Amino acid sequence: MVKDFKIDKVLIITTALLILFGLIMVYSSTMILAKERYGDSFYFLKKQIIWLVVGLIITAIVSSLKYPLYLKQKMVLTVLTLAIIGLIAVFFLGKVNNSYRWIRFAGFSIQPSEFAKIAIVLYLAYVLSRKSNDVNDTRKLLILLIPFFIVEILILKEPDVGNFSLILIIAGILLFAAGLKLRYFFYSFLLMAPVLFLFIKMNPDKMNRIVAFLNPDEYSATYNFQTLQSIYAIGSGGIFGKGLGNSTQKLYFLPYAYSDFIYSIVGEEVGLVGSVAVIALFFIFLVRGLKIAKLSGNLYTYLLVTGLSFLIVIQAMMHISVTIGIFPTKGIPLPFISSGGSSLVASLIIAGIILNISRHRKTVLLND
Repeated sequence: MVKDFKIDKVLIITTALLILFGLIMVYSSTMILAKERYGDSFYFLKKQIIWLVVGLIITAIVSSLKYPLYLKQKMVLTVLTLAIIGLIAVFFLGKVNNSYRWIRFAGFSIQPSEFAKIAIVLYLAYVLSRKSNDVNDTRKLLILLIPFFIVEILILKEPDVGNFSLILIIAGILLFAAGLKLRYFFYSFLLMAPVLFLFIKMNPDKMNRIVAFLNPDEYSATYNFQTLQSIYAIGSGGIFGKGLGNSTQKLYFLPYAYSDFIYSIVGEEVGLVGSVAVIALFFIFLVRGLKIAKLSGNLYTYLLVTGLSFLIVIQAMMHISVTIGIFPTKGIPLPFISSGGSSLVASLIIAGIILNISRHRKTVLLND
């Protein structure tokens, strides 16, 4: 007996809850700043809603596709090419916060690396599924990974070590899922470790951040200021939090409280209960994604949904790890929740692809 699945309603509800909670937290973490800087306490919320509408339109289109274009070779290569062009374009548009990450226009900005992550997952899932016999052939695999190396080099050049690390982890997961033997991961680590060490050594700011991470008390007023303020915020929230809108750390103590450290405000305003609830929603997202991947019917969609599901959840865990001080400070937004159009739209595109695949999966009906 063959069963045609309907769109995954649990994943829709989970995504909707994350988005709704994100809108609440964006407003709560920005209303005072927005009022002072722009004269409108809803300024950041309005921008977030605009991006949300854009993202939802794209998600609706992607999730309802009868013939998924993102599974076609030409589309995969087109998306990858556009992502690389975007990553190159940022170097001609000037630095923002001492890095090349954004393309700005009409008061809005786009961060190409957010979409490059999706492009890399699309590409790796495609080539690894069609060249599965070449996964453990070092020479052939290195050729297949050339676009991946190009994207990683460009992102590292920005510099954006956070997204560089995230993409590296996702690539490792996809290679493992595609059958790459463990010894190649070990060899790769031996080759990459000295390269990354030299990169950090040649960038004093990066080196100082690592040293500060290892010696938090000595750099409490400089490199560890954000981390300590974040820990204070989460710790002061207790079990149930101070209540929505009642955060004190967002009042200029914690820079970028609405994006890179929004989980800190979650912990302060809704406490341990709300913080754990957010983690639980991401856990549900991963579980549903992996179930959809398992039942998707072929290796390409299996790798694609696996990669995209882990992309959302590992990014979330990296963000949370930064806010509680167990990962060096990096500008990693919390998917669906942090203020920022590129992150929100990219997260919604990911959800749209997974939901679309959930509609097309077929399996033998046993004990689903």
